[in-house]
Amino acid sequence: MENWEMSNKIFYNGDIVTLVDEDLIVEAVGIKEEKIHSVGSLETVKAEMPENSQLIDLNNKALLPGFIDSHLHPIMYVFFLIKTNLSNLRSLEELKSLLREVAKDKDSDELILGLRLMEEKFDNPTLPTRWDLDEACPNNPVFLLRYDGHIGIANTKGLELAGVDKETISPEGGEIRKNESGELTGILSEQAIGLLLSKISFPEPEEIKETAVQAFKNLAAKGLTSLHGIIHADKGGEFGSVGSMEIPIFRTIQDVILQNWYSMVFTERPKKLKRLKKPPLHEELPEGKFKVNCLKLFIDGTFGAATACMYEPFTDQPDKIGFCVVDIDDLYEQMKEAHNLGFQICVHAIGDKGNKRIVDLFKRLLEEFPRENHRHRIEHASMLREDVIKDIKELGLIVSSQPPFLNSEYDWLKKRIGEQRCSYAYPYKTLFQNGIVMAAGSDCPVEVPDVIQGLHAMVTRNGFVPKECVSIKDALKAYTINGAYAAFEEDVKGTIEKGKLADFVILDKNPLDLKPEEVKDLEVVETVIRGKTVFKN
Repeated sequence: MENWEMSNKIFYNGDIVTLVDEDLIVEAVGIKEEKIHSVGSLETVKAEMPENSQLIDLNNKALLPGFIDSHLHPIMYVFFLIKTNLSNLRSLEELKSLLREVAKDKDSDELILGLRLMEEKFDNPTLPTRWDLDEACPNNPVFLLRYDGHIGIANTKGLELAGVDKETISPEGGEIRKNESGELTGILSEQAIGLLLSKISFPEPEEIKETAVQAFKNLAAKGLTSLHGIIHADKGGEFGSVGSMEIPIFRTIQDVILQNWYSMVFTERPKKLKRLKKPPLHEELPEGKFKVNCLKLFIDGTFGAATACMYEPFTDQPDKIGFCVVDIDDLYEQMKEAHNLGFQICVHAIGDKGNKRIVDLFKRLLEEFPRENHRHRIEHASMLREDVIKDIKELGLIVSSQPPFLNSEYDWLKKRIGEQRCSYAYPYKTLFQNGIVMAAGSDCPVEVPDVIQGLHAMVTRNGFVPKECVSIKDALKAYTINGAYAAFEEDVKGTIEKGKLADFVILDKNPLDLKPEEVKDLEVVETVIRGKTVFKN
């Protein structure tokens, strides 16, 4: 443990990027214990800090506000680190080969779970079927989850384990897909995935705790100092009955969580947030490490699963137009209850119609129950038409988007939605130009929680609709001050200013000096949370 004297530090001899417009780069920053005490010239900071402060030479590196991931699933990330990762496979044959290897270490009839399937990266980008999985693993139930978490594939034994047959009725907001002959393909989407997830058992507590230690170290290595963590409080939502285990697991791993954590809670009963908004999940002080203040809901699926709610069918799957995964009237009642209890609301919306419908619901809510400074959010907001952007601005909504989606979708999204609709997909520059607060995240474990690659996506877009590229300064704000604002925390983090938390990331170069194509090569050298180094390269 650091002693009191050593907790006073002065960082100097590098570019200290405050992200405060009038003093964008300063010479030095001084911290006392958890907070920033002085910012400015080295001479000024030395004069304002105690004489025994430790001097830390940045050696011409860049120090910035710590990065904030405004949308991720930390508990599921821990779970995904334990289970079989399929994201590196590049063909159906590779998938079959891996499943055969995994099956060798399993007892007959023991479930095989594979996660983060990315079939769009296959040489033949087609989802496997139950027959493909049967060929690889005839003796074990198999369940694969697509990387976005909105499609699952089971083999015949997996379907039998879940009690799914040709007579099973698809749950509302989900699909049990069949082929033209009426046979089950093994593919389930959205709410139907819970039929299989309910059969999955969690690892032992010791394994979860050990993996959690590594998970939060991984996040620190990416420069992340704060997380907007989605957590399930009951059996609904993306992960079915598995989700109900998240809060008990959260409580058991809290002591190894390095980052500040703002909880966005999925529950079908918004009043439950009142019970959760107390220690240990919530600390009342403005600078508290753990917060509960937000209800998480969702309206549609994803592009990859062809379940995003669209006005027109998908270009490459004209038989699919997506759908709302919940009853709109029920969704509005949940929004109304949370809003009138004083909570923030964030809603997953991907498709153009899905985003329009949720913005219309927010408009109705705020007309019926006006509230200042609500800071309600749209999560993903992947397709925003001009009229929807206008309403977002007028309603004061926040857009919480995931730039890494551009890294994984840019080479197939045009095929899925067509060139015309691409023109209003992830319209980042338009959002900034309209003065809309855009916060950035990863949706980890859907995407790797790599902020540097997210910044790269924002400034280059990999050539996808390049007119929507943003400046590196705006990209950095999306991962810092805008993320803080999206959690009502702009007074305690997000910029380097006196009185704020000493949450920093040190990079090998100043991103403001780089060309857009050079941003991806930035490296995190050190991560500091509340004045303590939690990662050092």
